[in-house]
Amino acid sequence: MAQGRLITVAKKELFDHLRSRKFLLIFGILLVVAIVGMIGGITEYNKALDNYNKHQSTIDSPLSSYIAEKPSILSVFASVATYLVFVGAILGIAMGFDLVSKEKESKSLKILLSHPVYRDEVINGKALGGIAALAGALFVVLFIALATLLVYGIVPDGSELILIGIFAAVSFLLIFSYFAIALFMSTAMDESGSALIYTIIVFIVLSVLVPTLANDTVMESVAGSQPEIPQELLDQMQRSVTNATEGNTFSVTVANKGGSGAWDEYNERVQAYWEKRQMVKDTFALFSPTMDYQSVTSAITATMTPGFVLSAGNGVATAFSVSSGEATSVEDIFGKILANLVALLLFPAVFFGLAYVRFMRLDVR
Repeated sequence: MAQGRLITVAKKELFDHLRSRKFLLIFGILLVVAIVGMIGGITEYNKALDNYNKHQSTIDSPLSSYIAEKPSILSVFASVATYLVFVGAILGIAMGFDLVSKEKESKSLKILLSHPVYRDEVINGKALGGIAALAGALFVVLFIALATLLVYGIVPDGSELILIGIFAAVSFLLIFSYFAIALFMSTAMDESGSALIYTIIVFIVLSVLVPTLANDTVMESVAGSQPEIPQELLDQMQRSVTNATEGNTFSVTVANKGGSGAWDEYNERVQAYWEKRQMVKDTFALFSPTMDYQSVTSAITATMTPGFVLSAGNGVATAFSVSSGEATSVEDIFGKILANLVALLLFPAVFFGLAYVRFMRLDVR
C-alpha cells in the first residue's frame, strides 16, 4: 500500500514535468546544443583522424607514431560536455526550485497532507518523479548522440561504449545535483521566487566562484612555482624545431656530458610539482559538482596519454621520452576519476537528505 502511494506521487510528478512548458523548452534547448556539439565534435574528430593518417603515411621515423596522436571517438563528446555543464544544470534547477514552494503558495500542500499519505512518500515521490524525467531526457539526448555517430559512419567499440555510459552517468549526476539543491531550497523557502534566487546563488558559487579560486595564481601560491631547468642542463640542450605543413613536430636532442642523473632528478622535481598542483585542484573540485564533472569528462574525452618527459642516456640522447601513444584503459581512467565520482554522488545525496529532513519537519498550518 505504502509503495503504491509512493509510485502514485512519483507518476503524478513525472507527468507534471513532461507537460511543463519550462521542461519542454529547456529540454528542447538541450537537444539542440547536444546535436550541434556532436556535429562540431565529429568534424574536429575527422580532421584529427585525417591528420593522423597523413602523418603515419608520410613520416618515416621511430617517433612517427608520437608526432600525431590517434584521436579517440570519445573526443567527440567534449563539445557536448561544454554545453551540458550549464544547460543541464539549468534544467535541474528549473525542475526542482518550485516542487514544494508552489504548493505552499497555493495552499495545496496542506490539502495533500490531509489525505492518507505520509510525508516521506510525498518528498520521495517528488524526487523519484524528477529523477525519472531527468533520466528520460538524458536517455533521449544520448540516443540522438549515438545515432549521430552512426550517421557519420563512426562505430564505438566495447571500451568506448563503456566510457560513453560513464559520460552519461556523470552527466545525470551533475543535473541531479542541481535538482537536489533546488529541491532543498524549495522546501526551505516559502516562495518559489526566493527558492529560485537562492538556488541560482548556490549555482554561481559552485560553478563560477569555486573554479575561479582554482586559477593559476592560487595554484602557484599553494604549490609554488614550477622548478626551473638548471643552467647545467640548459647548456647541454640543442634544440631544433621543425614546423610541418600541417601541425607541429619537435625534435630535441641533448649533448649529455655527465650521465642522466641530473635529468632524472629534474624530471622527478617537475613531476612532484605537477602532482602537488593537481592534488590542490582536485581538492577544490570536491566542493564543486561543475569542476567534478569537468574533471571526469576531461579524463574520458582525452583518452590518449599526452606529454613528453625530459631524459638523457649515454652520449647524445633524445631530450624527450614520449608516452606510448596507446589509449588509456578504462580501469586507469576510472582510477583517476573515482574521487570526482564519489563527490558527484555525495552532492545530490547530501542536499536531498537536507530536503527530506526539512520537509519532514515542515509546518503546514
